[in-house]
Amino acid sequence: MPLLGRRSSSQTFMPSLRDLIREGRLEAKTDPTKAKVTLRKIIRMVSDADPSEQMAIEQNKDEVINILLEAGAILEDLGDKEKSIEFFEKVKEMNPNNPRPWFEIGRILANQNIQIPYATVNIKKSLELDPNNALAMIILGDIYKLQKDYKNALKWYKDALKINPEKGEVLDRILSLDPFDKEALRQKLEYLLERGDKEGAAQIYLQLGIIENNIDLIDEGIKNSPNNVSLLKEKARMLINKGRKSEAQQFIERVKKLSPNDPEIPILEDMISEKKVKAEEDIFGDLGIGPEVSGIDQKEPDENELENILNSGNYKEILNKYANSETFVKNLDNILSKNIEDYDFLIPALDEALKSGIKAENLTNLRSKLGQVFDAINLFNNNKIEDAEKILNNIVLKDQKNALAWFYKARIATIKKNTMGAKNFLLMAKKLGKFDESKFPELEILK
Repeated sequence: MPLLGRRSSSQTFMPSLRDLIREGRLEAKTDPTKAKVTLRKIIRMVSDADPSEQMAIEQNKDEVINILLEAGAILEDLGDKEKSIEFFEKVKEMNPNNPRPWFEIGRILANQNIQIPYATVNIKKSLELDPNNALAMIILGDIYKLQKDYKNALKWYKDALKINPEKGEVLDRILSLDPFDKEALRQKLEYLLERGDKEGAAQIYLQLGIIENNIDLIDEGIKNSPNNVSLLKEKARMLINKGRKSEAQQFIERVKKLSPNDPEIPILEDMISEKKVKAEEDIFGDLGIGPEVSGIDQKEPDENELENILNSGNYKEILNKYANSETFVKNLDNILSKNIEDYDFLIPALDEALKSGIKAENLTNLRSKLGQVFDAINLFNNNKIEDAEKILNNIVLKDQKNALAWFYKARIATIKKNTMGAKNFLLMAKKLGKFDESKFPELEILK
């Protein structure tokens, strides 16, 4: 045990360091406060070493570095992150080519979301020294994601995926940025199946089935999770679209048994019975014209032309005219999907599309991105307000940061003349996203 207040001689310097790290290691388990005091003596001894002690450090450089690294790690575990960084900085000073202190400093700062530019410098330097550090790549991806530089975030996540044996965490990060990355989805599926996670695999089969419009993938999902209501509903939809309505009815009956109050059941039954969701006069409003005299004589717009029309705000007639065109609907789906966070663009266009006769199930990408909110919006635009509200209530119970769900709850509350509730819901929506309520007449009463 080194004597307090007395500088160690060159002969006793290393034994004293070894005693301190050993004591700090044990005290960390029994008396964390005392451990912090003990470990801090190490950095003082190394930083204040006299010439003879510096010679001892140089002769035992690798061991001193290992002691500093261990002490820094223990201090971080004890919550003394600022002091732990001081230890790692000392290691950088002693050996700039050691990748670990660069990595540890970058990791600690990034995890606290502080000094991000300096964290980035340290992580990049650690990768320069150790190009196969997958965890450093993930952290760098997290930093870029925090800065909303999603292109670079995906780049680093995908680089980490190539060398990281534990792929689940990386795949989740990739899919959080790009839920339609088929390669990542298939790798996640393989990962889940290898671990026997049938429920998780079933959800990936559902996502891939919707994206690829592939009924075989839905069947694989059902094999893994026979009572998964979402898969059963999707199987029914696909069968209806293929004209196999009697088979579809069997899946709807299974849904009824498993989830009798599911608000999508009436929609599926309407699809089977070929009921029109809205009458023709609802589609064309007060124009006083039918679809055959819409007044549009131009050719069907391509994707760029359609996006310009949607941006102009004058798109009601074009949506009515080409509602049954597969190419048109696919282009519309792509445009709405890539503008998913521009609510002032997305909501009016989606509302009008669903009113125009475009089938909700054909907006495949948008359905996959919005999830249950899409189903609620579809019900809302088909005047099934109660069913839409049930879905929205379930969504905000699980995810209170879903801006779209709060916004549609506000619209429903105004329809029900619940002004106070509507104001609260709209306030919540506007905290989470940008909305121009002037575009929605029913919200005028809230001004």
